[in-house]
Amino acid sequence: MEHTRGLITVISGPSGTGKGTLIAGLMDIDKDIHYAISATTREMRSGEAEGISYYFKSREEFDDLISRGEVLEWDEFCGNRYGTLRSELKSRIEAKQDVILDLTVKGAMAIKKAFPDDSVSVFVLPPSIAELERRIRGRKRETEKQLSARIAEAEKEILSVGRFDYVIVSDSITEAPVRLKWIIDAERQKMIRNEDILQRMGF
Repeated sequence: MEHTRGLITVISGPSGTGKGTLIAGLMDIDKDIHYAISATTREMRSGEAEGISYYFKSREEFDDLISRGEVLEWDEFCGNRYGTLRSELKSRIEAKQDVILDLTVKGAMAIKKAFPDDSVSVFVLPPSIAELERRIRGRKRETEKQLSARIAEAEKEILSVGRFDYVIVSDSITEAPVRLKWIIDAERQKMIRNEDILQRMGF
């Protein structure tokens, strides 16, 4: 059923919970879900395009957007900023497009505050702390000290689960995306996204 407003789905959870795999699995079974395009201050790379890969901004432009409340959330990696534009999400939902974002807990809360009626937040949990530690260690990218810090941060982040609308345990790469699709399908049926339902039926 076509809905009259798009839906913003925000995924959050600690590193190692399988958020990327979950989102990829969802997009394999639901072709109407699209990634929201972020803004960044880094240089455009070969093969990238404005408004498709990112919205490329200078540092000054990014700062100006922040000051005007147009950047809803942002982080800095390797000296470059990455953030979500209010205009990107607003235009998407008004065009009846459903988008998904993978954000920190702080970022997810910022989206919920900006779009309380048009967003749904989903926290991704590991099957257990032991499994989360196994996944993080399995990457073999960090020193023991870095691993311990990452695991401790993940355990702290998990305590934020109560601030989210839904929770999914990433226990199966085939079943978890289906459960996420159920959440999104249910949200698509809400009256706020189907206000013209009676008109469509001929009443």
